Amino acid sequence: MKTFQLRNQTDLIFGVNEVSRVADLIKEFGGSRVLVHHAGEPFVLPLIEKIKGLIKDGGLYVTDLGGVVPNPRIEKVNEGIAICKKDQIDFILAVGGGSVIDSSKLIALGAGYDGDAWDYCVGKAVDHKPLPLGVVSTFAGTGSENTAGLVINKESDHAKRGLEHDWIKPCFAILDPTYTLTIPPFQSACGIADIVSHLTEDYFTPNPDSLLAHNLLTAAIRTAVECGTAVMKDPKDFEARSELMILAPMAINGFLKPGRSGDWACHAMEHKMSGDWDIPHGAGLAIVTPVWMRHVYKEHIDQFVSYAEDIWGVEPDPENPDAVVMEGIARLEHFFYDVLKLPRKLSDLGVKNLSEEEIVSVVKKNFQYGNATIGRMAPIGYDTVYAIFKECL
Repeated sequence: MKTFQLRNQTDLIFGVNEVSRVADLIKEFGGSRVLVHHAGEPFVLPLIEKIKGLIKDGGLYVTDLGGVVPNPRIEKVNEGIAICKKDQIDFILAVGGGSVIDSSKLIALGAGYDGDAWDYCVGKAVDHKPLPLGVVSTFAGTGSENTAGLVINKESDHAKRGLEHDWIKPCFAILDPTYTLTIPPFQSACGIADIVSHLTEDYFTPNPDSLLAHNLLTAAIRTAVECGTAVMKDPKDFEARSELMILAPMAINGFLKPGRSGDWACHAMEHKMSGDWDIPHGAGLAIVTPVWMRHVYKEHIDQFVSYAEDIWGVEPDPENPDAVVMEGIARLEHFFYDVLKLPRKLSDLGVKNLSEEEIVSVVKKNFQYGNATIGRMAPIGYDTVYAIFKECL
């Protein structure tokens, strides 16, 4: 078991109508002038107006900025920063899913910086505390509502970069499953795939001696699959939605992997895909993960046999472990493509007619920091990453 720390966790506030506490929570963390940041979809706007009313009734100033899109853009971040400086904002409230939350995190950080907020995504040290940030989550997927990370796109450069720092964790996150009941099936499926992917990334590990993490992750993946199946069958299944809403932050905040680090090559590759080709993150992960598995399993076959047997209920076959692994991957694919009904190939998401130069350019971005490999359990180099990308097309 490796050394680890769990620090400064976000207050997770779960339950129906807990949003009624939003003004008091903002005050608890020192807020008096609030920017509500959101995507602006029609089904979210009534909630935005309700929240703005609650904040005003609490005696606080409030304004809002909508327009966040999937794979959030630095340009929208800069709009938010300008509002913060103009209106002397001292608290950011993100109302939405991962894209809104990530955009809000960088607004909170950039509000106190005189330079370009993109600087922080390309390696500039974080030298000041951001504005405090709260979340009203409307989506179960990324878990960004209680992480120390963010991912932002710079469309002009076809660049997708991330930042991790303990200071950018939200102060609180309100989790009311009611707000997830109207999410369209494709977006729900993408969120479920992201949850499963986060847990799977940590299941495959260079630290397999952490028994507690192994058992927690096994239970969590099985829960995500069971509840994800239920939601796809009945989008109004409130109990299944509830389980997914609390599982999403737990899948990424470190509590389910004590003493363990995950592989995370699939996320590294997908971020390059969605950065250049603007595909939904969860859908991209559903495409790349099974392909990655087939490329790396032989050198780590014990972990893949365990994954097939413990997660997917494949019958043991000590004489033919390869067959056990292949059946496990096939059952994962059935879940992604037949249950969640996500696309099997990037071409199904409109990524077509790429030149060799365009493919190579995106593959090379996996190694843009001078690293020769990606992935911790199964480090893979350029040739393998290129082969995986080609198979995903």
